[in-house]
Amino acid sequence: MTEKLIWDEWAQRVYLTWLARDIRYAQVALLEIRTRAGQTPPDPLVWIPLETFLMFSAKVSKMLKPVGLDNGRPKKAGPKQDAYDRRKYRGECLRALLGVDDASPLLDRKVRDASEHFDERLDAWTGEQPRFTAEEVEAGGLPNFPPPPMRRVDSGWVVEVAGETLDLGVIEIELRRILGKTTELESLAALEDPGLATLLAGLPPFPTELRLGAPTRRPDKDVRTGIDVQAAAARQAEFDEAIARAIDAFAALDEQNNDEPMTDASESGSE
Repeated sequence: MTEKLIWDEWAQRVYLTWLARDIRYAQVALLEIRTRAGQTPPDPLVWIPLETFLMFSAKVSKMLKPVGLDNGRPKKAGPKQDAYDRRKYRGECLRALLGVDDASPLLDRKVRDASEHFDERLDAWTGEQPRFTAEEVEAGGLPNFPPPPMRRVDSGWVVEVAGETLDLGVIEIELRRILGKTTELESLAALEDPGLATLLAGLPPFPTELRLGAPTRRPDKDVRTGIDVQAAAARQAEFDEAIARAIDAFAALDEQNNDEPMTDASESGSE
């Protein structure tokens, strides 16, 4: 791509706060899974928080290692090639920052894919299901039936979807580790309100050299250079007068309230 790939303080803040948001939502779903799956018998509604967990953990996985990279970089220069380069670079930067390697359980998407495309597993099963005749039943020659694709959570907190398994306990540990590292790197990621954190992180970056704590960029010039000192003084005087009038008004209102006689509650009722 012609433009330089950018990974600066602001970009890092944006991605880390969104990553923390999705991790926290996945953790909330895990708590509900633990509650429902721990009942006797297990609550069949456990699949509602489980699907929520799979969705948010998939967002974390794709943030760390974007999908579509295995297909290779588009050969033709243009928007698709630029988007590929950005996704690849972002994933590399985040994995390096957070210490995520290819062995991370969060990058294993087989169960999430099986759940998302469960209809295709059903297609394959129903398509391969043998149809037998009355004659075959009478002859005792029934064909073997392939087992149906299953969706279950066992007592060991292992999820199975269409033959693929996922250990939720291992995923929980990895989520906690990554969230801890994220909050170390970015203070906004530690906010209890993930939505507020992403909102603040997305504010336009302010040039470092213009921040209040930054040294002056022109030490040889008066800080008032270019300012109409008389006009500024006049505006300051107007502001001071407005503040004084407001203070006097509040003081008068407070004095008026204090002068009003208090009505005894016992005398205010009707006889």
